[in-house]
Amino acid sequence: MAFNRSKDNIAELRRLLASAPSNAKTLSAALGISQPTFSRLWPTAGNDIVALGAARATLYGLTRRIRDIGPTHPILRINAQGESEDFALLTVLAGHWYAYQFTDSSDIFTCEGLPYFLQDLRPQGFLGRLAPRENADLTLPSDIVEWTDDDALYYLARRGDDNMGDLIVGNESYRRFFAQKSNADKAFSKAFIQASERDVRYPELAERALKGETVGSSAGGEQPKFTTAILRGAADPIPDHVIVKFSPDIRTASGRRWGDLLVAEHLALETLRRNTIPAAESNILVAANRVFLESVRFDRIGTTGRTSMVSLAGLVGETGAADKTWSYAAAILANRKKLSVADLAMIQLLDVYGTLIGNSDRHPGNLSLSWTSDGTFALRPCYDMLPMMYRPNSQGEVVEREFNLSGLDRLDLRFLQRASDLANQFWDSVQTDARISEDFKRVARLHVAVMHPA
Repeated sequence: MAFNRSKDNIAELRRLLASAPSNAKTLSAALGISQPTFSRLWPTAGNDIVALGAARATLYGLTRRIRDIGPTHPILRINAQGESEDFALLTVLAGHWYAYQFTDSSDIFTCEGLPYFLQDLRPQGFLGRLAPRENADLTLPSDIVEWTDDDALYYLARRGDDNMGDLIVGNESYRRFFAQKSNADKAFSKAFIQASERDVRYPELAERALKGETVGSSAGGEQPKFTTAILRGAADPIPDHVIVKFSPDIRTASGRRWGDLLVAEHLALETLRRNTIPAAESNILVAANRVFLESVRFDRIGTTGRTSMVSLAGLVGETGAADKTWSYAAAILANRKKLSVADLAMIQLLDVYGTLIGNSDRHPGNLSLSWTSDGTFALRPCYDMLPMMYRPNSQGEVVEREFNLSGLDRLDLRFLQRASDLANQFWDSVQTDARISEDFKRVARLHVAVMHPA
């Protein structure tokens, strides 16, 4: 009878853990046994049941494999020198749960779905849509929107050697990174572009990207783009890693408007930098009837170095602010002492500035933070700041749109005066920049008239 009870308890334990990980107290109560009896029972219940953590904080989980990769995955961080550092161990559990433990802590964290620091690493946007075809041997769904967390983790563990930020998941992806790093003089230098060659190389890379070839590493956003690295001159052998957006042919109305918007993005970021507000460094090139906006990546350092980066979109599971303003999400983090008061104020300022220049695309993916394993965050430089309300419509038509100030209603207007000063500087630069079309300068004048009614 005791043997049968033990078999029944094992079956029930596995059933319980198939739903979610749990602790000994909860599991013992559910099984109707003492904790000492549970301590003898669980090691006999199968090699796929594991104890996570230590002492009273121990959790028990039922591990599972994802296709041909095991349930545990080391997570490495690449530091500013391009060297790897042990960072965490991720364990895949039943019931769509994941557990992770940072190398510098004995604490175990569990989450339903991928951890926040991996959410942003999913292929996304214009370049991300190419991942299924470029990695057809992985037999992942052809539409990245349909990818489950398991699909995303499988991709990251097999091909995640060049993600945004500084994390690499799994041994295979690290081996790919290490092979490139070990051969850096050959592999990386071949991919570098001399600054003097950009007028020729950028149009070539744009054509390749439009034909569906992956050019560079993954970067989010739907605007057509590619990534590469630039050598500024013989005296500076350290490359700048860049994301390059490009317009359609500017001889078309749609292309001309997108060209204006890319120049406007450069001017919006330049305005912030001029006023000592951290923003991505950028340059504009016009070549082969396209406008190219080159932005220096702040998650890359030198040839192989990297730094951390997670967007507010990756933190939705932490903040619950999927459809809220940047300011709202940042305030949640600040209230939890995870973001400084100074960074909160800067985000609130950027939110008002974005509203005043007509940036209707201030979604959570367009503001990023650095982060540490203790759960604290710091604001990264501003990017993707432009008057997106004036973009062509989904059919590629340039339509008239009227700006209004209603977007300010949800924001902290203590920052209105400074944001207005910044917005005025921005629109002044738009109206005097020779790279901006007369049509968009007309739009700028109408916009400013709404900001400053007579």
